[in-house]
Amino acid sequence: MSKIIQAVAVSAMTLIAFTGPGSAGTLEKLQKQGYATVAVANEPPYSIIRGDGYVTGAAPDVARAVMAKLGVPELKASVVPYGSMIPALMARRVDMATSGLYIKPKRCESVIFSEPDLCGAEAFAVPKGNPHALLSYEDIAKNPDLTMTTCAGCAEEAYALERGVKPDQIKVFTDPQSGIKMLQQGRVDVFALSGLGTADLIKKFNDPTIELVMPVKGVPMGCAGAAFNADDTEFRAAYDKALAELKTSGEFAKIVEPYGFSAEATLSVTRDNFCPGS
Repeated sequence: MSKIIQAVAVSAMTLIAFTGPGSAGTLEKLQKQGYATVAVANEPPYSIIRGDGYVTGAAPDVARAVMAKLGVPELKASVVPYGSMIPALMARRVDMATSGLYIKPKRCESVIFSEPDLCGAEAFAVPKGNPHALLSYEDIAKNPDLTMTTCAGCAEEAYALERGVKPDQIKVFTDPQSGIKMLQQGRVDVFALSGLGTADLIKKFNDPTIELVMPVKGVPMGCAGAAFNADDTEFRAAYDKALAELKTSGEFAKIVEPYGFSAEATLSVTRDNFCPGS
């Protein structure tokens, strides 16, 4: 079900500046129709779906600002689970994905990413006192009786499997809120997700029986970017250019830092750090 994101209007001069050869194809189509369809999830503070259907959060707000610079005055957001975003891009059901989708080598085999827009640590939510002393995915793997929850297709699922956690130890949640409830009910021993996302959930649930473990040991800082269909290299190039201008002007920091993200951390890395040559 699509949600409408209102975008800031852009001047005619800004529109003209981005309608050259590098903006041909998909971007040109989006400029003509006046909107882009973007895949988003509901994982604050990466993306937030308000009660009235308005989609905000760090990732959509960055995309809104970039697309406004590119002469696309409106975004139509489609709520898509993380595990379904890449298939949606490949099938062109959406024009781009912007919801904190991490830049990972395996994903880069199917889609292309912008330069990083959001970076952060990983985290666990565990029962108060962390009774199983879980500080890493390896700690979960050591005890086959332990179970964890995360979302299907999320980076955290891959982190766990790569570090020895067995598939039958992972119980997939339908949304982050249901995952925290699984932890509260004792159905799992640990909840795994992005650091800021997990911290936000714990704050909202305000449950003194749950605590945060951050960062997760042995997992590098994760960085996300806007994702595009693999054929949309010119669209991606124009997006990167506009994103770089946001970063240089200081507007990027003004967008992401109120959500708890570090603009400096994002500026310290490039796409090649995660998917060389992509």
